Amino acid sequence: MYKYLIFDLDDTVLDFSGGEAVNIRRLFAGIGLTGNELTKAIDTYRGINRKLWNQYEMGKIPRNEIFQVRFTKTLEALNLEGSGMDLESKYYEMILHNYRILPHAKHILNELSRRYTLIAGTNGQAELQRMRLKKTDIEHYFDQIYISEEMGSKKPQASFFDQIFQDNPEMTLDNTMMIGDGLYTDILGGNNYGIATLWINHHGTSTPENIDPTYEVHTLDEIMDIL
Repeated sequence: MYKYLIFDLDDTVLDFSGGEAVNIRRLFAGIGLTGNELTKAIDTYRGINRKLWNQYEMGKIPRNEIFQVRFTKTLEALNLEGSGMDLESKYYEMILHNYRILPHAKHILNELSRRYTLIAGTNGQAELQRMRLKKTDIEHYFDQIYISEEMGSKKPQASFFDQIFQDNPEMTLDNTMMIGDGLYTDILGGNNYGIATLWINHHGTSTPENIDPTYEVHTLDEIMDIL
C-alpha cells in the first residue's frame, strides 16, 4: 500500500532531546549554576524554548526570533546577568556535535530502505541537520532530504509537502506516509495534506480533537509492527 515514507528527524530517528539535555546542563553549569539553581534554569529555558517553537510552528513568529531571544528571556526570568546571544553562540557550537540517534534507528532505516522510498522531511537549520545526518551515518538511507530552511516553507504548511510531491511524480496521497513525533508539525501537516500519518508518541501524550494520527506508537521500533 505505502511506497513513500517521509521521516521527521529530530526525536524521530535522531536523539535531539537527549543531546539537548546534556548540552543545556553543561551550558548553565558553565556560568556557575549548581543544584536547585541549575535545575530551575534548565526548566525555565525548556518552557521558554518550547513556547517559542510552538509560536513559530503556528506562524506567529519568524524562526530567527527563537535564537535571538530564548536565552535572553531565560536570563531575565531568572534575574541573572549575562548575554543571551553569547549563550546562544556557545549552545550552537555544542549542538553541532550532537550526534546521538535513537535506539534501533539504523536497523529500522536499513530494513525499511529495502522496501520503501525513504525521504527525510524536517524543520530546522540546514547546516546542522545535514552535518548530523552525515556524522550519525544515516544519510545514505534517505533517497531525498528536505529541510525547511532550504525550502522556504515548513511543516505543517502544505507548501512543504507540495515540493516533495512535485519532485516525485509517482507519489500519491494513498501511497505516502508521514512519520514523526511532532503533533503540530508532522501529524497535523500530514492530516491537512491528506496522507497517512504515524505518530511516535514518546511521552504518552493525549491527542487534541483536531489531530488524528492514522497510527500511533510509543517507541521507534514499534513502527516495524505496522510497516
